[in-house]
Amino acid sequence: MRPAPVAGVTMLLTVVCAAPATADPLPDALASVDAACDATRAALVNSGGVVVDGDRSVILAGDRFAVSGPGFNRVAVAGEGTYGRLSDDGLRSKDRKAALRYIRARATWWLNPGVFWSPAMGWSASFEESAGASVLLPQACGQELATAVAVERSAGRWIFTLPDRGPVVVTEDAEGRLTQFGSVSVSFGPQTVSVPTGAIGFATWQKASQAASLNATMKRTSRAVASAVNAAGATVAGIDAATRAAVPTDRVVPLRVRQLRRGVLIYGRNPYTKTYHAWRVYLKAGKAVARRVAP
Repeated sequence: MRPAPVAGVTMLLTVVCAAPATADPLPDALASVDAACDATRAALVNSGGVVVDGDRSVILAGDRFAVSGPGFNRVAVAGEGTYGRLSDDGLRSKDRKAALRYIRARATWWLNPGVFWSPAMGWSASFEESAGASVLLPQACGQELATAVAVERSAGRWIFTLPDRGPVVVTEDAEGRLTQFGSVSVSFGPQTVSVPTGAIGFATWQKASQAASLNATMKRTSRAVASAVNAAGATVAGIDAATRAAVPTDRVVPLRVRQLRRGVLIYGRNPYTKTYHAWRVYLKAGKAVARRVAP
């Protein structure tokens, strides 16, 4: 004789077996956004368009593109190189005027020939890579949204809810290209980018601008080192280590560091005027102090 089935157990098994599995929509959504992101970059580089994020923008026009933002402008031209505006290099007006006097120029732009610049890559030998990297989209669009706790889709519009940012809206056009990614908007079509005229060579400008701003650079570096060392507890060894870490080693007009008994000396010489410049960072009454030594 078979034992009688237990009604409660039979019902439970029936419910469990009948419940459908719920798929996680996020992986498919991220894959779709990644594909749209790649298609967007390709379309912008090949056919042109405009990308805007707040006060930053990129205009792509086939064999050239322009990147602009507050105090920042670059124009890259295939087969030529990258143009930059002199007034965006962070120099004080008097230092910029002095640099132009050194090289007897009246230019407002420099040209770095044969290389191309982008915010994501820095300098590159490839125009196409730099143009694609200049687009104001994450390098990995899907990864940017991977922490989403919820995702909804309606036609070509996605809403990703991120725990740290709230909802992020992503839209695609009929060709699978992004037209919006959060605060970034994208439009497609032929554009025009003007090429600066009368630009001076980047290497020439780099040397002149570094020479003209030599004292200002030493002042800024010395004071930053003193402040950082004091925040951590000032020591002579700490001053030396912090200074060597703060002074770039790849400058055209070099800054040099010499260890002193109570600190360091930062020094260099203007190659145009031959003026010697020096600042000292030293320990005084238990605190790091920055003082100009010369001229």
